[in-house]
Amino acid sequence: MRNVFAALLLFIAQLSAAQPAQTLYFDPASAIGAPVSRLFESVTYIPLETTRQSLFGQISQLVVTTQYFIVFDFDTQALYFFDKTGKFVKRYKDDKYTIAALQWMQKENALYILQANKSYRLTEQERDELVHAPLSKSASKYGRAVLYNLNNIEKEQISEVPDLGIFMANPVLLSPGQWVYSSVMSYSDAKDTLDYELKISNGQKTIGSYFPYSKRKATYLGEPANIEFFSTGKPNTLLFTRPYYNSVYQLTPDSVTVLYNFVLPFENTVPKTFFTKEFSSRNELREYKQTNPGFAWRINGLIPFNNFLFFALDYQKRDRRFIFDKSTNRFYNMNKVSADSTNAYLPVMGWNIQYYDNAALYSSISSDAMFRSRDAEKHRNPVYSELLTSYFDKSKSTSNPVIIILKPIIKNK
Repeated sequence: MRNVFAALLLFIAQLSAAQPAQTLYFDPASAIGAPVSRLFESVTYIPLETTRQSLFGQISQLVVTTQYFIVFDFDTQALYFFDKTGKFVKRYKDDKYTIAALQWMQKENALYILQANKSYRLTEQERDELVHAPLSKSASKYGRAVLYNLNNIEKEQISEVPDLGIFMANPVLLSPGQWVYSSVMSYSDAKDTLDYELKISNGQKTIGSYFPYSKRKATYLGEPANIEFFSTGKPNTLLFTRPYYNSVYQLTPDSVTVLYNFVLPFENTVPKTFFTKEFSSRNELREYKQTNPGFAWRINGLIPFNNFLFFALDYQKRDRRFIFDKSTNRFYNMNKVSADSTNAYLPVMGWNIQYYDNAALYSSISSDAMFRSRDAEKHRNPVYSELLTSYFDKSKSTSNPVIIILKPIIKNK
């Protein structure tokens, strides 16, 4: 335990040198609604072309580049490339691998793809061991990390990422030559007592670490968890949140800063006793969570966009997605953001925001939902764009999903 305490003291000293965090008192039940035009200057709908080759089920992951909407459909394990008008360009599938994660490497204009080898089926224990020791020699046979060159997608120029031995940990690029990853879990027979929630690597070895914990004693971490990382649109800077904590952090190659501390109502706050409770098994920990559905186990879904901070709460409630408007200090409930004439009374977004960049937020909605919305709102006499008019005339409820592009209103505080 001495090593853990020493690491904690060092980490507290690092955080103390940073600027004070902003405290946000947030009651999810009090978050207000608004018409879509109060928060977004425009909502644009881009139907994805439906052909025999391009037809897929749903958008499991969306990547938006300067040229393409890139769709990953989990059921077909294929990538579908559409241009920015929604026209289908290409379908790609590797029969030897399944896709685990995607990232757009903007500098290289390449799609980073983490792939799992279909020839191996890992047990839960094997998967846990690989994630905790991603640099082990045996890891390479279970998958690979590749770059798909997007300068000419028809050529399918695909190359393995060099010097990235930690790919099994699903790392996120922090800066050139630096990757960040996280795997958090305790177990009683751990060889080492000390571990860290967040690690920075050059691809082959760990070069930085934050948030020490005891791998043997912290039984509340008995179920695999991880820090979640979110793009800021700024070079060498990420946001992240930790499991069981209501803070938002900023990460750079040499610092961690607490930006926001959320204070939630008592009924939504994980009690302090949770962190000292002795959980005898992973099942007991899961049962505890199931019997306390109102606790917010973490903050996730972070999207910093000018004066807005989009976020979500990980708890068993219907209303999970929210917006903090920094210019007014108001909180909005995304489920209460209603359609109006500016978006032709169509759905504001799908189940979530699936991608974002410095220009807009991107979501998607099924064609079935689009047609049902059109039929339900006919009495309002909505005015559709030429593209949507053509879509409703020529498509049907079983057609491919529709991309929704939302541009928030920029305000100055």
